Amino acid sequence: MAKHMTLDTRKGIAHGLECRLTFAQMATMFGRAVSTIANEVKNRMRWSNKGYGCTNAVCERFETCSRVYRNADGRKTPFKHQKKCFEMCEDFRQRTCLELGHAPYVCNGCEKQTRCPLRKRYYVADAAQTNYRGTLVESRRGTHATDAERSDMSDALLAPVKFGRQSVGMVMSAAKEKFHGFSERTVYRLVNSGLLSVGRSDLVQACARRPRKDKSACTVTKTDAKCRVGRTYEEYCAFLALNFGVQTVELDTVIGSVGGKVLFTLMFTCGLMLAFLRDANTSQTTTRIFNMLQGVAGTEFFKTLFPVILTDNGPEFSDPKMIEFYRVDPEHNPTKLERRTHVFFCDPYNSQQKPHVERNHEELRRVLVKGSSFDALTQENVSLVLSHVNSAPRPSLDGKTPYDAFVSFHGERGREFLEKLGVRRVNAESVVLDPILLGEKFKKEANRAILHRHGVL
Repeated sequence: MAKHMTLDTRKGIAHGLECRLTFAQMATMFGRAVSTIANEVKNRMRWSNKGYGCTNAVCERFETCSRVYRNADGRKTPFKHQKKCFEMCEDFRQRTCLELGHAPYVCNGCEKQTRCPLRKRYYVADAAQTNYRGTLVESRRGTHATDAERSDMSDALLAPVKFGRQSVGMVMSAAKEKFHGFSERTVYRLVNSGLLSVGRSDLVQACARRPRKDKSACTVTKTDAKCRVGRTYEEYCAFLALNFGVQTVELDTVIGSVGGKVLFTLMFTCGLMLAFLRDANTSQTTTRIFNMLQGVAGTEFFKTLFPVILTDNGPEFSDPKMIEFYRVDPEHNPTKLERRTHVFFCDPYNSQQKPHVERNHEELRRVLVKGSSFDALTQENVSLVLSHVNSAPRPSLDGKTPYDAFVSFHGERGREFLEKLGVRRVNAESVVLDPILLGEKFKKEANRAILHRHGVL
């Protein structure tokens, strides 16, 4: 029996689930351990919104709900008879199917799935195979040297290579304990990738040799390779195929002057952009922003706003788990986590896979000119810029503004959410997309940045 599971085996598991076979029966059929079949299903099942909300019974309080509202004629009517009342109710509590708490853990073969209003889980063979292939590829990419190991190697290489003009091989021979478990080729790859204290220019013969044109084998992403397992762009496409119509929020970072403050940007499908000023471009600040957004929106509305997140491979997104999950009871049970979103990564150097946020940066740059410093800005300044950028009509929205499209889609809750973030609607005739929006001083700095970029200063 082959060690790795094939696509045919996964198709067999999916068929077995449709026929409501037990894990033990499938294990006997495929010559595998019962735990292998169970872990395969649990690790590679996918959530789906198929049929979600077809009735209001999606709320766990539906049967006992006593809320009422008044009709136009003044008569009282049960609130739960409203169409999709759970989208407007502050007391909404997501109901989950108890059948998903035990084997087979998925909805494959369930007789009730055609009329069930709850979120569903499925095991799909093709998606499981894609996830498996991604796990194999991503676990073999990047560098697996820890920070401590790279620090030891850097200390050992710095003086002998930079000042003693020794080769990497010489240093490794003299200090074997510092390079235990790493080949000479691996150390050279770390040097060429800029991950150690010495660079390629410090090597004795490197500058005399032309570097190879094909460096695909040495590509190192800024995020840990293990972070991308199960979150690749290919798996993002598979997730969208399973959850048709789900909205994606694209993330990116806008740089001011080098070493200064940066802007963390979020782009919704309707064209609305949010941005938050950060002193440091780290994963911790990213997590804090999402925790803040959840506090402002509330957990259920946050899940509506951010069902799926697509981002690049920047270091600020290197801890996707803390974006995807939140602590339900941090004071009494800090280890209990609950999912609030799904995070996926674009392929390295493929920013065209999230084109909307990249394109909208051009609108943002009309005020926050490239090369100008963000150090003097406050979050109130950024919110003012966003109010004007999001209030400019867009041909892609049939003349609507991103602000109006967002509020039209999310209703009063959406307007209140933006209000709390300081983003407000600006009349079309009052919209200003120029650095002068932030004052004469910022306008002068923007002009200097433009001249400097064109080599005048």
